[in-house]
Amino acid sequence: MNENLKEITKNTLEKLREKKLPTTPENYFLEFKEQAKIYNKEYSDIKILNDALINLTNDEKKVLSNESIFRIISILTKRANNDQLRSLIGTFSELLTPSVNFELKEEIEDFIIGCLQNPIKITSKESISKIKNFAKNRIEADRRVLKEKTNDIIKLTSLMSRYYDKTLNDSNNSNEDIKKIKKDLESLEISDFSKRELTAVQKKLIDTIYKLEDSLLENNRILASNIDRFKQLNRQIEELERELQVTKEEYLYDFLTSVLNRRAYEVEAKKTEKQFFIFETNFAIVFFDIDHFKKINDNYGHACGDEILKSFAKILKDLTRKEDVVARYGGEEFVALINFRDKIEVNRYIKRVKNAFLNSTFIYKEHKINITFSAGVTFRNNYNSIIDAQAKADELLYEAKAKGRDKVIFDDGTVL
Repeated sequence: MNENLKEITKNTLEKLREKKLPTTPENYFLEFKEQAKIYNKEYSDIKILNDALINLTNDEKKVLSNESIFRIISILTKRANNDQLRSLIGTFSELLTPSVNFELKEEIEDFIIGCLQNPIKITSKESISKIKNFAKNRIEADRRVLKEKTNDIIKLTSLMSRYYDKTLNDSNNSNEDIKKIKKDLESLEISDFSKRELTAVQKKLIDTIYKLEDSLLENNRILASNIDRFKQLNRQIEELERELQVTKEEYLYDFLTSVLNRRAYEVEAKKTEKQFFIFETNFAIVFFDIDHFKKINDNYGHACGDEILKSFAKILKDLTRKEDVVARYGGEEFVALINFRDKIEVNRYIKRVKNAFLNSTFIYKEHKINITFSAGVTFRNNYNSIIDAQAKADELLYEAKAKGRDKVIFDDGTVL
């Protein structure tokens, strides 16, 4: 072994002289590597360098190609520092994430992404100053939201107390009562932070009116003619409601996916349409369809298809707000009614659903199955009726499938 080393060293020096290269550490090391190959010998220093070179990223190799071979030491040191800084940046991301007021969310996300792309940036005075300002502004914004929400609660409590002793049964025109309550609600000057909660209150109110409208006149007649008979009927109704509660889920919910079935969706669509006319609210209709679902059934069996449907429905249900509607429309097709104040809310909802499937792999009996979907989206206020809006959304869905699937087409021409 020592004889080989002496011979390699001797040959290395001779080669450097032949090539008229100065005997620098780098030239010696590189020539020594070549001579060692002739003797089929591998030394620990050479192995360490070769292992390090193999594990370099493409960007690091570009840097090294224009620099001394010993530049690898500073590259690996920088990598270690970047890993530590990324860990620190991840901590800042968790600390700065908004909890109540989300006005700063996008600005904070852009800042964190910029720091992750260039970790050393986090150590600059400018970045440290930004982090301090983000923390300060987030606290102030959260306090402002809590204060305004508290004031909104006081306003709503005061308003509803005035209606405590009044029931809609006192009037033959329930719509007039609704309009009066609507005007009172609008005059409260509710803050933007409570608009969504107010929409939920409106929806509950519409639910109540929807249940009362069909039986309002008959109930008033019974109440006026025979109070005792009315009480008896009321007891019978309560008993019937208890019995119906047992079978309610089977009637309203799809047995396989546990989301609303088509029959229940039609009822919710009528309520949403009524809310649209009375309160001038906006909503979008989204038709979803799982791509290549027949092929999944053919390749893996209907049991697998059922699991895919359940998983698809669960993701939609988890990402859809309580005030919105999601239902199985039939087969592998689902539908959602999404309330919104700004169309960008619908756009973000679709992106969240797409990202959920991009980041998910369905596993069935050791088979990994990637799921995509096609969808069509319409905005109700662009059509004469909800029926027209539904028909257009379904048409856009099939257009998305015809154009290669894994697409979402909006009625304004936008494609995601």
